[in-house]
Amino acid sequence: MSVTPQPENASWGFAEWALTGVSTILASVAAFVWRLTIRLERIEIALAQHRQDIDTNRASGEAALLRLAERLELLHDEHCRLREVIAGLPTRADLRDFDVHIGERLDALAARLDRLIAR
Repeated sequence: MSVTPQPENASWGFAEWALTGVSTILASVAAFVWRLTIRLERIEIALAQHRQDIDTNRASGEAALLRLAERLELLHDEHCRLREVIAGLPTRADLRDFDVHIGERLDALAARLDRLIAR
């Protein structure tokens, strides 16, 4: 059996060829659109996960910022208290004066002891 087209079926052969071409193109377009929608769904899922990660990171960043602000406030308070404590401590000049005063008192005490022993 040979597959030679018959002259009276020539127009049907062209219509069959055109219909096959159009259906192939439509099937290709449908497959392309199908793959494209699958890719878009994957991108949508990834985007939603990224947004969730960003929101989580933003919330943790805000919490860390609040903790940092609290710690900074505590550090500032401790700094102010430390300055007050340091202001209450004697200076080097005061310590020298205390040293001289104690030395003078010890000398006076030693002199008194010497006088008591000498009697």
